[in-house]
Order: sequence, then C-alpha cells, then structure tokens
Amino acid sequence: MLKGYPVRESLSPAMHNANFRSLGMNAVYTPYEVRQEKLGRVIPALEVLRFRGLNVTMPLKQEVIKYLDELDEIAALCNAVNTVYWHGGKLCGSNTDGVGFVRGLKEQGRYDPTGKHCVIFGAGGAARGVAFALCAAGISSIALWKRKSDDEKLQKLASDLNAYRQGVCKVQSSDEDDIPTLLKENELVINATPLGMEPNVNTVPFDTSLLDSRHMVCDLVYVPHDTRFLREAEARGARIHYGYWMTIWQGVEAFRKWTGKDPDVEVMTKTILEHLTRDDAR
Repeated sequence: MLKGYPVRESLSPAMHNANFRSLGMNAVYTPYEVRQEKLGRVIPALEVLRFRGLNVTMPLKQEVIKYLDELDEIAALCNAVNTVYWHGGKLCGSNTDGVGFVRGLKEQGRYDPTGKHCVIFGAGGAARGVAFALCAAGISSIALWKRKSDDEKLQKLASDLNAYRQGVCKVQSSDEDDIPTLLKENELVINATPLGMEPNVNTVPFDTSLLDSRHMVCDLVYVPHDTRFLREAEARGARIHYGYWMTIWQGVEAFRKWTGKDPDVEVMTKTILEHLTRDDAR
C-alpha cells in the first residue's frame, strides 16, 4: 500500500505488483490518497485488514511517526518515515529513501560520495533521508539551500546532521545570491524539491547555467524522469543521475522490510523503465 497526497502519478504500485507476480506471491500493492488530517483514522485499521506494510510519501513522512511503536536507526535520525512494517507485533518505521539513493548513485551513477562535497536543495523528508545516508556513506560535507518559506525546517535538518556528525553541515542558506558560491564549492548537486514534478514540468530549482562538467547532478523527481533540470545540466556538461534509481532501490529495501525476502530487482527495474518510456511516448 502507498499512502500520501497526491499519489496518482506514482509508479510504485506497478513496480511492486510486477515483483509479486514474478515471485508468485499472493499480494497486491495499491495506492490510497490520504490527507494528513485523516491519517490517524487509517493507521489503526491496517493490522485489522492484515496489511503486511506500506509506503508513506509526501506530505506524511513525518506525520506518520506519531502512530508508530518503533523507529529504526535510520528513520529516527531522519525524523522521516517512508516504509512501515510489522516486527514482533509492533508497528515500525524505516526510511529507505536515502539507502536507495546512495546505492543507485554508486551502482548506476558510478559515483562514490565518499570524501565529496554536496549541496542539497530542499529540506523535506526525502532530503533528510538522502542527507543522513550520505553522511553514513562518508560524504565530506553537506550544504543546504531552501526557499525562505520554511527556514525552521532548514535549520532543524542542519542541526540534526551536525548532531549526527559534528561539522558536516556548515552552510544553510535561503538566499538566492548564495547559490553561485554553493555550486562552485560543491560538486554533488541534489534537487530534493518537487520542482520539475508533474504538472510543473518547466520549473528548475536554480539557474542551471551555473553548472558545468565538475558536477554530478541528481534529481529525486522521477515523473517525468527526464526533467528539465537534468536535461539542462547535461547540456552544460554535467554528469546526471535519474530519480527513478532511488525509487527502485528504496522499493527493494522496503520489500525486504515487509517480507524478509529478496525481491526480483531485474523485474522491478524493467517495469519502472517500461512505464517511463510509455509515458514519454504519449
């Protein structure tokens, strides 16, 4: 099950259901649009209805925590949950976004973040998951930039990162004038905002003329997968990394949490790519 609002564009149901069929499992993954104010009514019903687990997406990744019995280390550090599962009779939360991002970055992006300097645009649940996973993977530093609408969220993420690893986040900004310097000082660039997502496909997080061949540019948006941000970054000579790889690998980790089994990663990948290609052809 996938819960959030909106979830209609998500490809997770197709990916997980293809995996279930490949493994011969009697299971189904269905999307449900749930607004924040209704979440407290929905969560208690899950065990009664015999759900094995669910994914949680925006804007519920932090709101869901109050309804859980336990968080694993990653979710506790992130203060954001995207995967809910039962363990020992308790309802538990994890965050597989960051683990999935780093695995895709290393395997498909052929980029090791160890010792690198990173700037993340955004400070929501996805940004938190990615930031802590990068810390665990040995990133040298993380700079944060977010629009002024929510400075408290930005400062909270910076404080939590520095509590986890002292001094890893020295720069937090909401000033557009700081962006050129941030891009000059950091080679790994991550868009963790919804800019570029359907239906606002022509938006970008900053002026992409500031990018060049030194940069590895990642977009966590995956519908559309070939975002304007990534197209313009590639045209500037930057290496790019698509958001769908995080979707695939976080799904792999979520499936393991729900079932204790290994999924058919090849089928999950094929399904995501087929759906993205089909959407591009429309």
